[in-house]
Amino acid sequence: MTVPTDTDGTAALPVASRGENFRLTVGYFLPNYLRGIFRSRPRLARLVARLDPGRRGLRLMRVMRRRHGRGPVVVRGTSGPTLLVLDAEDARQVLAGPVEVYAVDTWEKVSGFAAVQPEALIASHGRQRAARRAFNDAVLDAGRPVHRLAGHFLRIAGEEARALLGPRAEAGLSAGQVRDRVERMGRRCFLGEAAADDEEFSRLLGELLAEANWLGARRWRAGRTRRTRRKMMQRQARYLCDADPRSLTGLFRTAPRGPETAPEGQVAHWFMALGSVHATVVQTLALLASHPQHHERAAAEVAAADRGHGARTAAGFEAMPYLQACVQDAARLWPPVPSLLRRTTAETRWRTAVAPGGTNVLVPAAFHMRDGERIDYAHRFAPEKWLDGTAERDWAVSPFGRGEARCSGTELVLQLATGFVAEFLRGGELAVAGVRLHPRRPLPYSFDTSRLRIGYRPFRTPPEGP
Repeated sequence: MTVPTDTDGTAALPVASRGENFRLTVGYFLPNYLRGIFRSRPRLARLVARLDPGRRGLRLMRVMRRRHGRGPVVVRGTSGPTLLVLDAEDARQVLAGPVEVYAVDTWEKVSGFAAVQPEALIASHGRQRAARRAFNDAVLDAGRPVHRLAGHFLRIAGEEARALLGPRAEAGLSAGQVRDRVERMGRRCFLGEAAADDEEFSRLLGELLAEANWLGARRWRAGRTRRTRRKMMQRQARYLCDADPRSLTGLFRTAPRGPETAPEGQVAHWFMALGSVHATVVQTLALLASHPQHHERAAAEVAAADRGHGARTAAGFEAMPYLQACVQDAARLWPPVPSLLRRTTAETRWRTAVAPGGTNVLVPAAFHMRDGERIDYAHRFAPEKWLDGTAERDWAVSPFGRGEARCSGTELVLQLATGFVAEFLRGGELAVAGVRLHPRRPLPYSFDTSRLRIGYRPFRTPPEGP
């Protein structure tokens, strides 16, 4: 493996040993691949969770940082030599850097999205990316704390969550049951009420995402994949042609677009983000169920917001900052995207060393957000760190990305997840089984939903607000 050196020849980036590369592949890269990059492989995910790769991988990275120092370490990635970023300041350099230099359209993303949406923003660069980013930002209201359709979306979130809170909830809800309602919420919010019961659309998309996990390796299935995508796009077109004005597709006509925008090609990625909503919802519910003091404070906040602003409204959402912080910290503890991949398009400097353009860069977000050598709240449920700005100021704490490559739908994901969780806190108590979470013990590195059960029982007397 060639190692980039400084232009003056004064320093070289450290290179991982064969043993480190092997352990990193077996303990970090391979488990993440087996779990499913674009869509979870349930059986393999269950097996991988038993091996606890998060603990092994993060421990190895700490050892490598002690051995090689703060700078990035050259490792063998899936598509060639890759800079593994082990220092928080270097992570900030990548995430705060311009996407024209730290590009997001890596080989893995382009290969995977070719099966789902080749025109997706995350697989774009240059003028195409700029055009598609402007469109996504406009429709998703990127950077705005509350989406213009938040009131309607929060009512939908409440309705879908409430549909789960019948007698079966007392026996315990599986992660799959929650996922079905989150997907229905997404169809209603993104495509409109006409798509509410279109489970076939979600099935087709799921099939494409499962194929995307193979990163284009199963070329003999290309014909079948094209047919599946064509069927999905035909179903999607029904809702785009007669767009519901209270859905994201209803906002298309006012969003900026050009010949390279491909509006219809952006929708599938929004549904992919529902995976983040689902994961964050079940993680937040499990944490609140196992942390009584946090649950009590969050439930009281929801009750007060409902009395002061009306249930399931945009103003009510803004009056629930603590619950929002709970959702954000659940995503920090078990991030929906554990690694952030980039490729450099120009020479980049790393203290006294220089890497040439065309170098792959990997920021292990899960490592930085659970780095107990750097942050004192690494392994505990700490929503207060979002309220006081500690987590927000730390660029290495990035459950939804940072900088120019930050997900356009970050605020919308937070709103939908918060609205969904809030419904469980309105007049009921939570219980959790199948995961080991305790407020006085370090939280596990891995979160296995295969055995998870979220229990819910209505209060006899609703709790008082503050």
